[in-house]
Amino acid sequence: MTPDAFSDLVLALVCAVLAHRCRADGRGGVGVACLLIGIAALLGVLRFSSWEPLATAVGGAHRFASLVAAVAGFPLLAFSLASPGSALARHAGGAWWLAFPIGGFGIAAWLLGFKAWAQLAPLLSVFAIAWVVLRHGGGRSRAAALTGLLLLFAGFAIAAGAWPTGGALPTLLSKTQALHYALAGALWLVVGSAAARGVGGE
Repeated sequence: MTPDAFSDLVLALVCAVLAHRCRADGRGGVGVACLLIGIAALLGVLRFSSWEPLATAVGGAHRFASLVAAVAGFPLLAFSLASPGSALARHAGGAWWLAFPIGGFGIAAWLLGFKAWAQLAPLLSVFAIAWVVLRHGGGRSRAAALTGLLLLFAGFAIAAGAWPTGGALPTLLSKTQALHYALAGALWLVVGSAAARGVGGE
């Protein structure tokens, strides 16, 4: 297993644990969002594997799953954290009904040439999540949420190209690995602190 594949495996495992926990505690929307991101990460494990035929075979599926995670997973996550009491956020079935039109719009926009939507949708979602984190919570859970928020913004910056090309840092971690680890940490802290804080008074 390559280092890039291992970092995707870490992200996939984090998403799997969070999806399972959210399903159990009535946060279906967050669970579905984590599942969408986790599927992309799991396919990434195969794409970045050292076996070239497998990597080639799943390359297209990984790119598509990553697009779905960007245009549907992150907006669904933001909505579910901001409105935890809504039926769409509490029930997985409702979350899927919300994910389909949001994701369909994003994919359609991307196919029609507005490829920037794949970056705008998660960016707007990050700002919405930031609003939720800054508005709710306190104590240790707030500190964890703020740390997760910083990691989320760092992940977006890395995805946008803010990663050095020389020096010790790129030698230790590739851009891909840094993105995966930042997202894994961000999701773990933000989603976990949302449960601890009872966002929205739920």
